[in-house]
Amino acid sequence: MKLKNVFVLLSLPLIFSACVTLGKFEEMETHRNALQVSLDSLKNVVVEMDVRISQLTNEKKSLEGQLEEKTKLAQDFQMSADTLGDRLKALQNELDMLKQNYDNSKSKNSAEIKRLLSNLEALQKDVAARELKLKDYENALAVRDSSLAAVQTDLVGREQRLVEVERRLAVRDSALNSLKARLNDALLGFKDIGLSINIVNGRVYVSLSNQLLFSSGKTDIDKRGKEALRELANVLNGQPDLAILVEGHTDNLAVTNLGSIKDNWDLSVLRATEVVRYLVADGKVDPKRITASGRSEYVPIDPANTSEARAKNRRTEIILIPKLTELFEILEK
Repeated sequence: MKLKNVFVLLSLPLIFSACVTLGKFEEMETHRNALQVSLDSLKNVVVEMDVRISQLTNEKKSLEGQLEEKTKLAQDFQMSADTLGDRLKALQNELDMLKQNYDNSKSKNSAEIKRLLSNLEALQKDVAARELKLKDYENALAVRDSSLAAVQTDLVGREQRLVEVERRLAVRDSALNSLKARLNDALLGFKDIGLSINIVNGRVYVSLSNQLLFSSGKTDIDKRGKEALRELANVLNGQPDLAILVEGHTDNLAVTNLGSIKDNWDLSVLRATEVVRYLVADGKVDPKRITASGRSEYVPIDPANTSEARAKNRRTEIILIPKLTELFEILEK
């Protein structure tokens, strides 16, 4: 059975916070990389499962073909045995007649009788040999039947697990669509000033432009941006099973005259941290659920070197990630 859905699970990025030490940063970077490796491994497991199911299905078809061939061969042997039995009976009748003629006529037919007896003995040996071969084929077919049954049982188990994975993914997708609808309703008033909501690879992306959140070169959140973040926090607090990743993004213009802010890395991280701080302090979002990271200029929406493209790329993305513990457990089995 072919897997219909692809599991795409992205790892949590690094936490950048003004109060986090360098050692904690490195520890969380290592954790992120480990999660990415686990995700890649899970993808490979799903691919290998599809390949193995295809192989087992082909083996099943091959075994069924061989079984049909052997069954036909056994039937042919049985027909041959029946034919030989009929010939044996006919020879036996002929022998009886010859014996009767011998007794009655006292003729010299002993040589013919010996010949017939020899033929009869040869036919009996041939029938016995064919019966042995037939039994060997029956034993071989029984072994193949047992092997085929084991393969079928394994295929049924794998198909059941795949159905369960697909069901869980469907439930997850339904929940994500419902979450997107709630976010659309809550943030409807901000869409005209740089807010968008999308589902990508099993995650909900809430993208807020700098036009909504920050003034040029600043890390302080504007009043209108705080209103949008409060509405977002209300929805997030009703979804405690979601992990939250806040990513800061800049354009590709170099930072100048921004004091302690050295480059776009600094700027993207500080803006993400500021959004996290506001969601936790004012929005009452559980800080254990939330992560801040900066992506600088290296994940643009529009790679064109125009003012319009740079405006699109200056943004903060709040990524909502569902827990997939149950799905991992199914895949491990």
